[in-house]
Amino acid sequence: MATERARGPRGNGPGSSGARRLVVLVRPDDARGFRLAGARVETALPGEEPALLRTLLAEPTLGVLAIEEEVLAHVPPRQLRRVRERGVPVLLPFALPRKLGEEGKGREYVAALIRRAIGYAVRLAGPGGGRGP
Repeated sequence: MATERARGPRGNGPGSSGARRLVVLVRPDDARGFRLAGARVETALPGEEPALLRTLLAEPTLGVLAIEEEVLAHVPPRQLRRVRERGVPVLLPFALPRKLGEEGKGREYVAALIRRAIGYAVRLAGPGGGRGP
């Protein structure tokens, strides 16, 4: 049956009613790599952030919104508070490295999210996979 193939073997594809999706929200210049990785990407120009966030939050399938910190900084605190109170979608702020060799700044936040979700602190590996010297 064509519908079953389009939805995938577990019914979690595009036609599924319970599927949750990831969306990445960045500036236009930062979108290419995420698109190449297969993520759905939305871009925001300065001044568009609050309206675009409202539009994305109206999507019932949005489960995780990965949002670049520079974009997030332009969302009013009251709007962010309402999003966090809802719980879904999960906001996942991240910072892109802007210099060669610079790490993203979101490591501590991701560790806190994991700790809150599973009730256990996890050590995130650094460059090289966390192996010792």
